[in-house]
Amino acid sequence: MTKEKTHWLQNPNKNYLGHQDLPNGKDVILTIDTAEWEAVENPRTKKSDDKRVVKFQERYSWLKPFIINETNAANILKSTGEKYMEDCTDKRIKITISQTPLMGEVVDCLRVSDKKQSELPPETISHKLRDNIERLLEEANMDKVEFCELMKISAISELPTYKYNKVILRLSQKKEENANN
Repeated sequence: MTKEKTHWLQNPNKNYLGHQDLPNGKDVILTIDTAEWEAVENPRTKKSDDKRVVKFQERYSWLKPFIINETNAANILKSTGEKYMEDCTDKRIKITISQTPLMGEVVDCLRVSDKKQSELPPETISHKLRDNIERLLEEANMDKVEFCELMKISAISELPTYKYNKVILRLSQKKEENANN
């Protein structure tokens, strides 16, 4: 396993995702949770402007909301095929480090790839996590086929990793409900 390195420009106090935040500078595929306009304060001028901000379903320690500029907005449109921000929930985007001119210099920046959704499959759960879900399904007296239909997957092994914790919580609650009845 590769040890995660620390970028020189990494700043744990920044409120929004920057190129220095990507683990080891590697591309990431993330799932959109919300995409909304938000008032974002410029730290230098202390003035606020409305910006497109995407928040993600994944819960990594390094992950922050992402301010979407015009170029990235156009690439999200190409990638998702959705014309409206609100329709992008559960859509996946690939974020890479690129370069752009800024005030006479070329600087690193984040770029959303325009890859289609079919090229961005979600990371799925491991066999161990699948076995854990199957055990809980049995204890909760819930059918595997019914579960897969609810999750819109054809097999438990297709469950995206980012949904695992919510699924375990719900199955544990269902198990307790069944035990109390």
